[in-house]
Amino acid sequence: MTQHISKSNGKLWVIFIVLLPIFLFGLFYLYTKQARTDLETMKYPRKMFSIGLDTITEGTFKRIDTVYHEIPDFSFTNQYGQTVTKEQFPDKILIVDFFFTSCPTICPTMSEQLARVQSQLIRDDRVVIVSYTIDPTRDTPEKLKAYGEEYGAVPGKWQFLTGDKEEIYQLALKGYKISALDEGGDEEHDGFVHTDRFAVVDPNWNIRGYYTGTSEHDVNIMLGDVLLLLEEFKR
Repeated sequence: MTQHISKSNGKLWVIFIVLLPIFLFGLFYLYTKQARTDLETMKYPRKMFSIGLDTITEGTFKRIDTVYHEIPDFSFTNQYGQTVTKEQFPDKILIVDFFFTSCPTICPTMSEQLARVQSQLIRDDRVVIVSYTIDPTRDTPEKLKAYGEEYGAVPGKWQFLTGDKEEIYQLALKGYKISALDEGGDEEHDGFVHTDRFAVVDPNWNIRGYYTGTSEHDVNIMLGDVLLLLEEFKR
């Protein structure tokens, strides 16, 4: 009887030893499958406005060569009276919007969101915020400085730019591919038209995404995409 029980126990141990690796492999497969799924859903912000130029043959493979839309050069004045050009932003990721200080509708909400973005990214000097006024006649550097202080703009982290009106509008329309119009802006500020979008620009001055600046949800997505870009453009 004892011998029979001993043999049965021996068989159970053999079965256990055989099945244990299979069980562990199953757990490992399920875990790595979930990890693979997570990685597949984590995508870098795509580059915008790619233009196919030619098909390049590399061995047995072919690919479409592309160039990407690049923000053109500009020269404007910031809230401290300093001249600002693209050269002031080497290796930077830009978060860009167009606004005007006396805007009674969407601008305050957008600026509040940018203040939140600034606080989230304050420790990383690779990210800067640039706000272009579409009412440069009234938005002098002094007025932009007061507006920036109202929203807690940190010097160097958040730039407010003014300058020639037509140059600003052309930069918005042809550079950032977003709307900025003056359809007869008056003292009541009727007629100024601009987008509610934030644009994210990578260190190569390529537009990488647009986000609704009045939506906290969209801005949170933008923050995540900026972190991905920081990983992509490691120093």
